[in-house]
Amino acid sequence: MKINIKKAIIILLFSSALLAGVILLFIGIKDSISLAIKTKDWFDAPGYFRDYSVYDVDKDGKTTYRLKYVFYSGGAEYFVEADYGSEIIPEIDSVRTVLYEPENPENAIIKGGTASATYLTIGFMFTFIPLFIIICWLFVTGRIKIRVSVLDFTVGLILFVIAELFLYIMGGNFWPINAFKTLGIIAVIPTLMSVAGIIQMVKTVINGAKEKK
Repeated sequence: MKINIKKAIIILLFSSALLAGVILLFIGIKDSISLAIKTKDWFDAPGYFRDYSVYDVDKDGKTTYRLKYVFYSGGAEYFVEADYGSEIIPEIDSVRTVLYEPENPENAIIKGGTASATYLTIGFMFTFIPLFIIICWLFVTGRIKIRVSVLDFTVGLILFVIAELFLYIMGGNFWPINAFKTLGIIAVIPTLMSVAGIIQMVKTVINGAKEKK
């Protein structure tokens, strides 16, 4: 049997992306649940951006930074750093929510600034984007019969979820208004993506309802 090299490579790439996405989603969900259990009795406090250090420089010269925030508990000052690299350096005194252990405030994390949130974002992209492409291909080639409205809704959903995950990781909050306090004007991009996703989903539902009539 003759093997189509091009198809084999495409299948391998998509399979690898899906497998990586599922693994990252599993790790992200597992770590998020563990972190939620660990911090369920922790206090929260506003953390103010103070400084940064170089987290990594890749082979192309792209630099990411480890962000450092200060928060206060019992009149004392404490510092906490994000455990991932960010390409964006926030404005001084921009605010993120910090979770800390009441008996030991030095044991603290930045809400949304954990590796588990990063795993969830990358895992989502590696899982759902290839799946969406596969569904589109099956639809175009006539291998499956689905309504175009389903595809339109999926596009909106992907835009919305990616935008919200970015806002949560970089801003510590799903609400764009709060993200603006941390990210400044940069928050416009994910906010517009989120709005576009919502409009797309709503429009798809409305059009579907009109078709039924």
